[in-house]
Amino acid sequence: MKNRTDYGQLAAKLDYPVLAKKLEQLGQQPPPKRRKTAADALEPLRERLLELHRKGWTSGQLVEELKAAGVPVSPARFRECLSRWNGRSTRKARANRDRRPEPGPVSSKPAAAAPPSGRGKSASGDGQPGLKLTQS
Repeated sequence: MKNRTDYGQLAAKLDYPVLAKKLEQLGQQPPPKRRKTAADALEPLRERLLELHRKGWTSGQLVEELKAAGVPVSPARFRECLSRWNGRSTRKARANRDRRPEPGPVSSKPAAAAPPSGRGKSASGDGQPGLKLTQS
């Protein structure tokens, strides 16, 4: 079981002026660099890759060429990069796909009754389908 932290004791032990000074120094520095991604590694080749893709090279063919040159990138990640570079974010595409169609004009006709579900009610009438056993 994990021990609970006693923040009262922790607060009594902390040297707040030293901690405030350290945080002030951190605020004056740039944050640490993020880990490089496939898009970061391919950024210098961005325009050339987009041009080749527009000329008819498939993403799979380009990935094979990149792998042969020592750039291990998956086809899915490369397609994501191409999509982002073309201005089509996957989030936008997903949002458009998931968007519900807008309701049509309101009709004055009454709504049609729903078709029966095909399930019958039990003989006992308790609303539960299925075979009911009776005692003899």
